[in-house]
Amino acid sequence: MLFASLKELPAEYRCRLCRAVKPIERMIVVRRKRENTILLRPRCKDCHNARERGHRREWKRNYLRRWRKFNAELCESYWRRSANEKREIYNRRAYEYFQRHHHAILIQGRLRRRLGMSVPIAEAEKLLLKFGPCYPTRAGLTPKGLRESERIRSRLRLTGKRPNLVEVRMMVYADGYFIKPKRQPIPFQNAAQNLRAWHVKRKVAAEKEQGQ
Repeated sequence: MLFASLKELPAEYRCRLCRAVKPIERMIVVRRKRENTILLRPRCKDCHNARERGHRREWKRNYLRRWRKFNAELCESYWRRSANEKREIYNRRAYEYFQRHHHAILIQGRLRRRLGMSVPIAEAEKLLLKFGPCYPTRAGLTPKGLRESERIRSRLRLTGKRPNLVEVRMMVYADGYFIKPKRQPIPFQNAAQNLRAWHVKRKVAAEKEQGQ
C-alpha cells in the first residue's frame, strides 16, 4: 500500500505470511524517493528476513564491522577521498580487470550476443585456455575445421533445419579442428590497426587543411 507520508501509516497491520497483526514498527516500510511516497509492504521484518536471506545481510554487516575494526586507518582514508578520487580508483580497477581478462570478456560477449548465453567469467577463462582467443569465430579453425563446418551446415540444411553458424563452429571446436591457442591470431587485430591508421591519416589531412 502507498501513503503520502509517515503520518498516514496505520498503527498496526497484518502480515501476509504469518497472518499476525503486528505494530507498524515491525513491518517493512520503504521510502520511495523518486515518487515521494511511502510503501508499506504486507510482511513483517521477521518473515522478510527469513524469506530474503536476512542471515546473508547480517553476515555482511558483521564482516564490515570486523574489517573496519582491523583496517581503521585505511577505512578513514577512503572516506576522506573526494568523489573524483573514488571515481579514478574505480576506473583504474575496472581497466586493470579488463586487461587481465580481456580475451575471456570478448568470448563472453560473443556468446551473449550471438547465442544469448550468459557465461560467467570463470567459464569464459576455461574456454579461452582450451580453445584460444578466437573462440567461437572462424579465425581459429584450421582449413579442415572450416571444411567440417561447411559439411555440418550442408547436412543440417538437407534435413530442413536452419543451422546456427556459431553453434556449428562450437561443435567443430569441440571435435578438435582448431589452431593451437598460442598460435591463433589475435581477433580483429588487423582491423584495429587499420582503423588507427585511418584516424592518423585523417588527422594529418585535417592539419594540412588548417595550415593552408
